[in-house]
Order: sequence, then structure tokens, then C-alpha cells
Amino acid sequence: MGKIVGWVNGKAKALPYLFESARVGCDGKLEADMRLALGKSALILILVASGGLCLAQETPADLHGLKIKPIVGPPTPTPFPLDLHTGRYDTLEFRAQEAMTEPDRLLAASAESEIARRAELQGFKLGDDTGWGYEQAVCPVFPDHLILEYSRINGAGDVTLFSAVVPRGSEGHVRVIPVRRRSYSLFTPSSSNSLTINDFNHMVKEEPTGLSVDWLRLSLCYAALAGGHVRASLIAAVPADEQYPMYAPAKLAVSRKGGALVTFVDTKAAGPKAKGGWEMEFAQNGRLLKVKRSDPRGLVVVPMRESVIEAGGEPSK
Repeated sequence: MGKIVGWVNGKAKALPYLFESARVGCDGKLEADMRLALGKSALILILVASGGLCLAQETPADLHGLKIKPIVGPPTPTPFPLDLHTGRYDTLEFRAQEAMTEPDRLLAASAESEIARRAELQGFKLGDDTGWGYEQAVCPVFPDHLILEYSRINGAGDVTLFSAVVPRGSEGHVRVIPVRRRSYSLFTPSSSNSLTINDFNHMVKEEPTGLSVDWLRLSLCYAALAGGHVRASLIAAVPADEQYPMYAPAKLAVSRKGGALVTFVDTKAAGPKAKGGWEMEFAQNGRLLKVKRSDPRGLVVVPMRESVIEAGGEPSK
């Protein structure tokens, strides 16, 4: 079915028509079983999607005065490309202090005093308290930032944790992001805290390459800033790699008005209150707007009952 547009007094206007079937043949003629109610002064432009390939090869002389123009939909506004080359990595690499590269160890050591000063402003005293340690969250989407997770464990249910970000170049400054003090959030949960979101957006701006196109690894790095060691659920390459319980795979949803929504499930989260579901909303320009946590629902496996078939009669020869 096509769409008919006419020009009346120099302006484009939709013209009423009624038809059962119509198409434009490759000879440029309109083949139709239709009744049209068109003004005599209207110049008709017929756009038929199904015949566009043939029509593109015709010359204006072959179309008896009709002008053919293909309908091209508007581009989808999205901060991330809609291809299959992103969203493939389900987790980040975390390195202990002794496993870090030499340049990263030297950078962390040079920023130690500034990290301690900014941590103390948040209520964390690295100099007075013992038992502190840190590990590196390797984030390829932030090549100009070193992300460290400082933690102190005083026993079961007593964990203190904050993240420190050290710039590798001249842009930015040392940042300290509170996560938990003695297993309690300092303000709102760090994963959805506006301070964490603000620091993340500033880190993106400080990167020379800007926003990374790898939407899943970018989201995993945000989870690392909030103290998470996330393993996202993905579609298994082969059935033998499937792990139970199964969860919905990581997904990138794009809005027609612009922006994107990234959702994934942390398969490492355990317990009824683990809040393993992540939902991150990005604006069209790539700015992170909102983060939500939820309880994911695993896919339930229901065994099928075997049906018994009784065969009767004699087999055919």
C-alpha cells in the first residue's frame, strides 16, 4: 500500500484517496484498482515503498511527469551505536596491589596523601586506622583514570569501603566516593547517589575520547565506582555455557525521543535483598541521569510431564 501526497498552491498536502490495491510498475505506470478524489489543480506525487527499487532506476521521462521520492525514516537518536560489536564483556578485571602494573602502582603511591586527605573529609581515616587495603578496577573505557577500591574488613557484617579515582593526565583531580561505613550507606545507596552519578559524568568529560561506545562496560565501571564486583548476565554462546538460575541478558533500549536505557543483572549477587538488577538511564548526549536497583527475577525451569501414547492396531506392511 502506498502513500499519496499532493501539492496545492505550492504547498504539500495529503490528498484523500480510496483504493483496494495499488503499485507502481517498473514501466513507470500506476497499476491500480482504486478510486481517487483529487482536486483538478493538484500535482500528485506517488510514493510506493514496494516499488522503490525499480523506480530508482527510471528516468523522469519514463514516469510521465510523476516525481518519485523514497521515504527515509529519521535517524534514531542514541548516545550508543546500535550494532553487535558492543555489550560483549560481562565483567571487569580486578587486580590486587601486587598484580598492578608498575606505572599504576607508582601513580597510586604518588596520590596516597591526597587520597587520605579527601577520604578524611568523608569520615575515613587511613592514617589512624589499620587494616586498609585496595585493589584496582581495570576500566578500559576510562583509560585516563585509575580506579581504586579501598576496603577494611573488621569481621562478618562489618565492612568499610570507598572508591578513589586518580587522573592519569592533567585533566581532573583525585576523587573519593563513599560506599559503606561498617556495612551501612553514608547517605543514599552509593549506586544511585547523585554524588556518584555526578563524579561519573565528570570522568566521562575528562576523557579525551569522550563517551565510550561500549555501553555495557561503561555501566560495569559505574558499578565498580559504587563498590560493586558485577558479572552481568549475557546470552550464552552455546547451551553448555548456560548457568542456572538464568536471568534476562543485558539490554540496551533506545527511546525515540533520544537517550538510552541500560539494564543488566548481577549474577554474583546472592540473597533475597541483594538487589542484583541494575537500570541506568542516559540522556541523548550520553550524560547519566538516573540509576535504579531492583530484585531480578530468575527464569524458572518447569519440568515437562512425559505423555504416554498407547499405540493400537496392526503395523502397516
